[in-house]
Amino acid sequence: MKSLARSQSARRRAAATAALASVGAGILGTHSAEAAIVTIDIGPSGFNIEGVNAGGVNAQIPNFPISGSGTLDLVNQEYYKGVGGSSGFLFATRAYLYFGPFKFSGGDTIGASTGTWDATALSVFQDGTNFSPNFGADSYLGFRTAQGNYGWMEATWNGTDFQFYSAAYEDVVGASIVAGATGSVAVPEIDPSGLASALSLVMGSAAMLEQRRRKRAAVAAAAVTA
Repeated sequence: MKSLARSQSARRRAAATAALASVGAGILGTHSAEAAIVTIDIGPSGFNIEGVNAGGVNAQIPNFPISGSGTLDLVNQEYYKGVGGSSGFLFATRAYLYFGPFKFSGGDTIGASTGTWDATALSVFQDGTNFSPNFGADSYLGFRTAQGNYGWMEATWNGTDFQFYSAAYEDVVGASIVAGATGSVAVPEIDPSGLASALSLVMGSAAMLEQRRRKRAAVAAAAVTA
């Protein structure tokens, strides 16, 4: 009888230990890898589009900024000037049909809920007699790749000429990006006090079960000797 009781007690302790390990592993397993904002080289050694009017050419740049992301379209005609996207690459626009690109300021969030993401909405700065508002200092275009990465391009537009100065994209598909942000994005870590609380809860539960077992054993022993 005592051997059986000891065996059952051992099993309960093992179960409690397993539960403790499971909770700890589950909590520790929620740590995420650090997301990163990737800078795009738009200079001569990269996509080479940082000159006035992006070099003054009409061109299509596939795989901008990464392979399979779609095509960046550069437009430099007398009455049609600016940038666009094709093959799944889109710029955020101000409204459906022609109203030009959405103007973001530094610190604005670029994501699914900002601007209009529609392949039929033009994002060029000028289309005939239609002009976008001027883009002064600290102005940005927002783009989305065919895979769903959001990014920004620092740009100016004075009604005649446009120019790009820098660009970057978020390497996590679907994740929003802040206009002008560069470098790594910190992912919230597990609060150590939260882990301690969870472990304390499991240990407390195991102690409570053991206490109840002892009370039942004492009652049973008293009944036998009565």
